[in-house]
Amino acid sequence: MSAMVFGKTKNGEVVNSYTIKNSSGMTANIISFGATVTKLLVPDKTGEFRDVQLGYDDLKSYEEGSTFFGAIIGRNANRIKDGKVVIDGVTYQMDQNDNENNLHSGLKGIDKKVWTVLPQTDESSITMMCKSNDMEQGLPGDLTITITYSISEDNEFKITYDAIPEKKKTVINLTSHMYLNLNGHYKGSIENHLLTLYAEAYNPVIDAKSIPTEENAPVEGTVFDFRKAKKIGKDIEADEVQLKYVGGYDHNFVVNGGTGNIRHFATVYSEESGICMDLFSDQTGTQFYSGNFIGDQTGKGGFKYANRSGMCLEPQYIPNSMNFIPENDIDSPIFGKDERYHSESIYKFSVK
Repeated sequence: MSAMVFGKTKNGEVVNSYTIKNSSGMTANIISFGATVTKLLVPDKTGEFRDVQLGYDDLKSYEEGSTFFGAIIGRNANRIKDGKVVIDGVTYQMDQNDNENNLHSGLKGIDKKVWTVLPQTDESSITMMCKSNDMEQGLPGDLTITITYSISEDNEFKITYDAIPEKKKTVINLTSHMYLNLNGHYKGSIENHLLTLYAEAYNPVIDAKSIPTEENAPVEGTVFDFRKAKKIGKDIEADEVQLKYVGGYDHNFVVNGGTGNIRHFATVYSEESGICMDLFSDQTGTQFYSGNFIGDQTGKGGFKYANRSGMCLEPQYIPNSMNFIPENDIDSPIFGKDERYHSESIYKFSVK
């Protein structure tokens, strides 16, 4: 594992960039700010390596940006209605940074923290740790979080999440906000990517503020049916109110299979590059976001990004579920004192 200085935060904290790789050349760069993946090099059908992760060349853009390119999100990923969480009868108020709702834990999520890198001897993996203090983000209890990134010899990019709450119950729902374009981060729209998503149901949103209902709505017969490979852009402009609310896809899909069991939940394929990505997770659902609000901005190498330049598949608990799923349920993101949170996601790359 090699390291170099990436920049300094506004507060003067040094942020390093770390490189992990396997013997065949698949490479990831991760910075200690937000445990953020800044680069992911995978081979295409010609054997050339393409950087499939959207991002920036400088720390200032990550520090001031609002798109969460490549960052770890927590304590809670996605939206919480009115920013309120009730635990043991006590109401906790979080930032209302997305209309009146909380998005990705607010203005001071762990994506804006400088993480500590733990000692490592393996060139193919790295472990980072951060501490979220009691009442940070408006949530109770101290929380220690560790993230391990690794690359296998089979071109699997794996993220392992661990967290343990101290003293109090709290919400734990972590995910990675990688924005991927299998043609390369600089290649424009992902609408021609073929997506297969193994989910029989999704959670509709109430309105344009994107809080989901509690309904597990069947995908069959709708624009949300990706059970067989379909181009992302095929139905994205359809006359469907759910798509119009959020400018495309930005919905949680209920993944087939039991929570806690690692299973294959999605495949993404680009005919142009020949790159295929199979995704595995042990989580309840995944948020499929088609990059509807990236906006016009400058990314790595001076390349221009726009809406739908990248896509996200974010394994996580059902959004807002701490407010309607009983906390002793396996699908609840509320964890008791000293109760371990553990989750794994795998992004396996191959060529066709």
